[in-house]
Amino acid sequence: MIELEINTKNLDVAIRYAPKILKEELGDGMDHISRKFLKTFRETRLQGPPGIKARSHGIFTYFKRASLVPTGGALDMGMTIFSTSKISRMHEEGAILRNPSGGKLAVPLSQKFRPEMYTVTGKLKAMYKSPRQVKNIVPIKLNGKIFLAKVKKKIQALLPLYVLKNQVKIRPRLGFYQTWDSMQGERFKILNDSVKKALARI
Repeated sequence: MIELEINTKNLDVAIRYAPKILKEELGDGMDHISRKFLKTFRETRLQGPPGIKARSHGIFTYFKRASLVPTGGALDMGMTIFSTSKISRMHEEGAILRNPSGGKLAVPLSQKFRPEMYTVTGKLKAMYKSPRQVKNIVPIKLNGKIFLAKVKKKIQALLPLYVLKNQVKIRPRLGFYQTWDSMQGERFKILNDSVKKALARI
């Protein structure tokens, strides 16, 4: 919901003399705010550090926006921007992932070390999403850590693909609310401009 202080003098005049026009202009203003926020959010928090790297058709597609236009006056209007994705919440708030069965988690090595496991867009290939889908894989211990490695019989070598961990910590890096807060001044301006447009139409 938007809760902002705007020019109350102009607002009072618009509410009194042009309530319908005011609702129209505020509706357009809130639509502008939500679109501008999502554009800024995508450009600053979903392109990699300090945010996360979002893939096409990935986490961003779960973010929705909706206008709240009640039957009452303009002051009851609002808007919401939300995500139904549990992964989005994890990246926003941070989380610790563990194996529900109590075993270790098989974490794929990064694209930096195993580029053959990833597509050109950086997405893990389907055949590597589970170690059980990889043939000839065995556990090995390197530098005190346990890895799952593929046995390359032709060249008699072991190719580590996953590292086994008790848990995986996801740091809060999404910055959804941080981005929203940083745009407070822009939100003020857009809504004040909406009130001025309503007054100009009286």
